[in-house]
Order: sequence, then structure tokens, then C-alpha cells
Amino acid sequence: MTTPQDDLLPSTRRTLLHRIALAQSEGRAPSLVATVVRGGKAVWHGARTSVDGHGPDENVQYRIGSITKTFTAVLVLRLRDEGLLDLGDPLEKHLSGTGAGEITIAQLLAHTGGLAAESPAPWWERTPGSLRPDLADVLGEQPFRHPVGRRHHYSNPGYTLLGALVEEVRGAPWEDVLRREVLEPLGLDRTSGDPQAPHAGGWAVHPWADAMMPEPMEDLGRMAPAGQLWSTTGDLARFAAFLIEGDDRVLNAESVREMRTPAAPSE
Repeated sequence: MTTPQDDLLPSTRRTLLHRIALAQSEGRAPSLVATVVRGGKAVWHGARTSVDGHGPDENVQYRIGSITKTFTAVLVLRLRDEGLLDLGDPLEKHLSGTGAGEITIAQLLAHTGGLAAESPAPWWERTPGSLRPDLADVLGEQPFRHPVGRRHHYSNPGYTLLGALVEEVRGAPWEDVLRREVLEPLGLDRTSGDPQAPHAGGWAVHPWADAMMPEPMEDLGRMAPAGQLWSTTGDLARFAAFLIEGDDRVLNAESVREMRTPAAPSE
């Protein structure tokens, strides 16, 4: 019986291993996992590590950071497809009192709402979400950096607003909605808000020395829809296949094709 990796030429496998070894070295990453998807299936898995006792594979969780935003976008498109909102609606129509309600849902999805890239200090990815309990704490006193709709400017607070929108319309926590409507139907049982063993430990490489420093694992609270999730290359391979083909249980092919269409003005 053949396996998916048997479909790859030996030279292709060697090239992939060389690429991830080089990426780990040049990126000074404590560990690295990678998967290749072809024809809707994972056809290759690879890993590199410099952490003693750590053997990552396609079932080991890593924090996936801003890939979380793609999951949040899927939830918003589901609301649109159910007729519960229109992407051209101003946020204020469904989520009032944010101070950013003139932005449309489509602009938030495309990072064209003019919002700041980050929430006010301290850095949200390394501090507990309890420091930002309300949306006002996420947006700060001066949430805008550019006129609404004029240019692309990546915004983490923008996706926090989209997560809050999902909660408002569904009447349930963002992570609960995500699990019920996306993770469970697609069989992504190794994707979660908090790390589930086996998972990679949190490490950061010192910027000026080859020394690893422990990285805190924080519950990001309100910022979770922008970057909270943990997942595996196995799950992300299945999610990637869904984003190509669609799945009527979650989003049909037309809607995922719409998600892949650029919608931001040129710089």
C-alpha cells in the first residue's frame, strides 16, 4: 500500500527537507514544522528542531497567531450567507458603541478600515487579555491611523471587532461558535484556543544572541479572534483544502472563492 509521500519524487523530498532546514537556520527558529498540500490532500510532512526531547510532527500544536484571522473571517461570511448581515453594513448596525462604527464589515475584513495595527501598549501578544477587558481598551483613545476605506493597513484590533460582531450576532462566545460551526464540521480536532498536549513550548530567540527565552502563554481575551488559536500542520492542511474547495457544511465554494479575491485598494 502506498502513502501520500510515495507520490513525491525522492529529489522533491530532499529539496523540501533542505528548504525547511535552511529556513530554521536562517530564521533561528527553535523548531519548525511544514506540510505540503496537493490536490486537496497532505502529501508531505517535515520537521526540524533544536529543542532536546522535542520531536514535532503533523499532530503537534503550535500557536498559529494571525492565521486565526482566517477562521474569524469564515465565521463572518457564514453570517452573511445566512442573511444575518451584509458586508456593506456599517459595524454600528450590528455592534454599537465601539467608536469605530462607521467602518463597514467588508472594510474590517480587508484591513481597509483605517484602524491602527496594534492595540495600545503593552504588547497584546505577550500580556493577559485581562488588561484589555473592553473593546474601548483594545481600540484606545485614537483608534484610527488613516481615513476609512482609503488604503490597506493591517489591523489586529479590526479583527477583534469582527470577533465581537460574531459574538453579538450569535449570542455566544467566539471560540464556542468557531468550534461548533467550523472546527467540528471540518474535523479540526487539534485546533483550539488553549494549547492541548502534545504542543510546542513557547520560546523566543534573543535578538542579539543565540539564546532561547521562555515565551509566555497568555489568554488574549478580547484579542483572541486576531491571534489566539493553536493548531497543527495536519489540521491546517485540511483547512487549506477547505479554503480551496469549500464545504457546504461550513462555506460553499462560491463564498470561499470570494474570500480569496483581493478587496483592498492599491497603495
